[in-house]
Amino acid sequence: MDSVFEPALGELAASEKRVFGPMSFRDYVSTHDLEATRTARHISVNSLDDLTPDLRDAGVMVLRTGSAPEGTGTAFLLVDGPNGVSDFFLQDDEIFEGQATETVPRFVEQEQLLSFTVLPTLSETSLVNLGLASGVLSHALELDTTGALAPPATGRSTFTFDFYPHSGLESPVTHRSGQVEIDTLFAERRDGERILFVIEAKTGQRASLAKHKLVYPILAIADGIPSEISIVPVYLRCRQSAGTITFDVAECSIPDPRSHLPGVNDLEVTRSTVLEFDIS
Repeated sequence: MDSVFEPALGELAASEKRVFGPMSFRDYVSTHDLEATRTARHISVNSLDDLTPDLRDAGVMVLRTGSAPEGTGTAFLLVDGPNGVSDFFLQDDEIFEGQATETVPRFVEQEQLLSFTVLPTLSETSLVNLGLASGVLSHALELDTTGALAPPATGRSTFTFDFYPHSGLESPVTHRSGQVEIDTLFAERRDGERILFVIEAKTGQRASLAKHKLVYPILAIADGIPSEISIVPVYLRCRQSAGTITFDVAECSIPDPRSHLPGVNDLEVTRSTVLEFDIS
């Protein structure tokens, strides 16, 4: 069992507080003479399976918070949610289980999708682009535009922003000059309203997604988005089999960070669809 967080969990329990940190992970490891050479392995959590067993058993989440305000390297914090770790993850089985699979009609000519058919396996980026180019995502999100959408924006940079690790906490935390990756970003209209869609995509069989993977990108760019444009987070799971791509699409909501600082747990699924597209 991974015991890297044992000292921090002990301090968290003794303090009767809900948060431990933020503090430098490198300095924490050095102080407690722990063996943890790869920082990202311990504090970069994309899914529930990435959470170390000791944290999972304690019902405690770990979050990266950018550059350490004091000390060296990357900072982390532990947060004890009132409902355990379930507050911090979107669980695929809960979202998509029982959903009828809809076969998506062909919105564009097959020749426009030729480049997606010549490779036996598509990368995550290619699967997202296929969802855009084929009209699958336009259909799933009920956009005014039918069919192919314009190429999206993607990016990775360092950002500083405040956030609540959990909405039940009294004080926010600063994510300080830390790297945030934005998988997919595009703007379209729905019912005439301009909306910026922020997509976090994963491939492979159903699993889970850490909510901060969508919350952090939104907080990172929120100040640059005009107030009249709504922000909609989307969790996309792409599963490829012979000649067929299944798109699990979960549209989410979060309090508008331009007017109300959200907690990571505030991200919620509002509706979900399971779409099957024949690429052959």
